[in-house]
Amino acid sequence: MRKAGIAATVFLALLAGLFAGVRWHTQIGESLGWEPTAPAAEKPAQASADEYWTCSMHPEVRQPGPGLCPICHMRLEKKLIQMTKPEPGEKPAKRKILYWWDPMMNPPYTSDRPGKSPMGMDLVPRYEEEVSGFEIHIDPTVVQNMGIRFAPVTAGPLKTAVRAFGTLVEAQPLQHDVSLKIGGWIERLYADREGMRLSKGDPLFDVYSPDLVVAQDEFLSAARSLDERTDKNTPARIEAEKNIENARSKLKFWDVPESEIEAIRKEGKARRAITFRSAFDADLIEKKIVQGSPVQVGERLLRIVDHSTLWLEAQIQEPQIPLVAPGQEVSAEVGGFPGKVFKGSVVLVLPHVDPATRTATARIEIPNADRALKPGMYARIRFDLLAAPRAILVPREAILDTGTRRIAFVKGATPGVFTPRTVRVGASGNDGMVQILDGLAPGDEVVVSGQLLLDAESRTSEAQRKMTPVENTGPGERPKPAPPPAPRHGP
Repeated sequence: MRKAGIAATVFLALLAGLFAGVRWHTQIGESLGWEPTAPAAEKPAQASADEYWTCSMHPEVRQPGPGLCPICHMRLEKKLIQMTKPEPGEKPAKRKILYWWDPMMNPPYTSDRPGKSPMGMDLVPRYEEEVSGFEIHIDPTVVQNMGIRFAPVTAGPLKTAVRAFGTLVEAQPLQHDVSLKIGGWIERLYADREGMRLSKGDPLFDVYSPDLVVAQDEFLSAARSLDERTDKNTPARIEAEKNIENARSKLKFWDVPESEIEAIRKEGKARRAITFRSAFDADLIEKKIVQGSPVQVGERLLRIVDHSTLWLEAQIQEPQIPLVAPGQEVSAEVGGFPGKVFKGSVVLVLPHVDPATRTATARIEIPNADRALKPGMYARIRFDLLAAPRAILVPREAILDTGTRRIAFVKGATPGVFTPRTVRVGASGNDGMVQILDGLAPGDEVVVSGQLLLDAESRTSEAQRKMTPVENTGPGERPKPAPPPAPRHGP
């Protein structure tokens, strides 16, 4: 009798344990063919067609009823599906489920019906709008938490600035060499110091030349012969006038100044040395003679340069060369004059690129009437240009450069929907705007903050689409997901 009581007690204990196991472990109940029951607090409610449950930390998890997140085991939150309000008499549009999947498996496990994945996770529905085209769908709450900002695509003039550095040099047309067309000796040198300032008409040197003395005598003889012929229009008078003009021209061909020729005629005798003078205001840059030096025909004696205008040779980077053209206005700042801006204009862009620096030289003419600027000074240059009278413009930060292409994320009509678009970018503007040649249109709204997160989501979605095989079907039928792989079992 005692043994029977013990056996009954053991049997009742086993029965209670089996009941508890079936209630709290669904797999035991399923193996016995019993329907699992959830606790009263966890019993799922009847799900509406316009709501779903998701995890705030893992928005890709979506379930038709309440429960725990299969990733972090947090309690799921109910969300409403934002659907277009139907017209009167029209039935609400239902979301179309393409397949069920487990996003935690790699490659993702897919099925054409709800259930569990080989890992034991509940399958999540994948809706048609989530995989259509290249759209990215993110929960609006997550979008707000990501701090995504938007900016409109506009159209207008694109003003850009090209910045460069350059060096001031002498303007080549204002360089002059002083030489003689006859041989002789320097009797006296007035321009005797390099760097000295010369004004127009200042004496440079006195030259003694036997040829000049003979030419002066010929000129004076023709002048006396003309003075003796008082009658007019006679053959002798005409001959005398012809001789004096020939003698005067000979002196002019040897660069004897007109003032010296008239002085010689007034004096009535030849001078031993002729004075040669500066033809314009200039600075003496180079001197190769001293007083008493012999000179030969064509030998360079002095070099003088007019510094009232200088050239600024700017080095333009190769991508910016097409933007610079002759006639454009330029602003330059020189370190020796802080805060002062010098204006100039481009006169020439040299027709070759330096293979070492990949730059082209632009010559800029800078007025220097007060001689404040000096050749050799370093300058910072700015070209203010109108790159395009009308262009499609977006903020520079809206463009994500992947190395092989440039992408902009466009805000969709539905909150939380974004479309990545490949764009072609033109010139950059002064105010942080860039020109869009293709891919966007005025009126679009682009993302200007948070593109990296969207790009990561875009790459993840694209990889999932590529790794999700589907079977081809007949015309008019929806592609069916490939059969799920067999569960992997341990040894």
